Amino acid sequence: MKKSLGVAAVGAVLALGLGQAQAAPTPVAGVIVGGPNETTFKFSNLTETFVTGVGDTLSGFGRVSQINNLFGDDFCSPGPCELTYTFDNYVVSEFDTSDTLNTTVFTGGNVNFYVDSTPDANLATTEGFSDGDLWLTAVGFETEEVSGPNAGSTGSLFSSGTAFADSDNIIGNGNGLLRITGGSAGGYFGIDNLITLSSSFQNADPDLNFLLPLAGTAELQVVAPAPTEVPEPATLALLGAGLLGLGVASRSRRKA
Repeated sequence: MKKSLGVAAVGAVLALGLGQAQAAPTPVAGVIVGGPNETTFKFSNLTETFVTGVGDTLSGFGRVSQINNLFGDDFCSPGPCELTYTFDNYVVSEFDTSDTLNTTVFTGGNVNFYVDSTPDANLATTEGFSDGDLWLTAVGFETEEVSGPNAGSTGSLFSSGTAFADSDNIIGNGNGLLRITGGSAGGYFGIDNLITLSSSFQNADPDLNFLLPLAGTAELQVVAPAPTEVPEPATLALLGAGLLGLGVASRSRRKA
């Protein structure tokens, strides 16, 4: 049964840090996110390609529509913007449709987020998703799946579902890891920190004339490091005075 974009392409969630449900607004390279050690959620619509076997490459595009309780331009700092992303280079290493529950394993993968002051991304045509400033970049991080239908396989993204050989009826979900590599917000969220990825996907509504056949959701989570505390000047002065006092006392004992 065909579903509208509102159901089929709901979004991506990027959770950056652990903490309270309502994160403190913090502007980071033009986008308002949660503060250090707090959770930031990002929701988006996305569209992606259809893979049919080993060696195929998964790629796609997405647009963020909500960050925490902020929608649209509300998460922009200072003015109007859009936060979009592209993903590519996920290569199929295992593809199994022999059982009722189909499975796929991917290696590699890149995800790049862009912030743009001119909202113009179009999911139907896949245009306008990488014309802004590079905001956050990440690459697939390979690990061994320890549970579920892909247990024992090694990859950066694992998926399972039904009708993986049929783009009109495919329904599935996935999970994997990403490693942050850069972007203007990369330092804030932590270079080399791991992002936990989960997703769902199915056939895109053909009435919407999407260029790519699939639409879906994704959720990503990562613990942002707390900022390093630097002692205040007064604290440093007191520490220095204390060390000096210890030195004087030590010399006095030696003279006695």
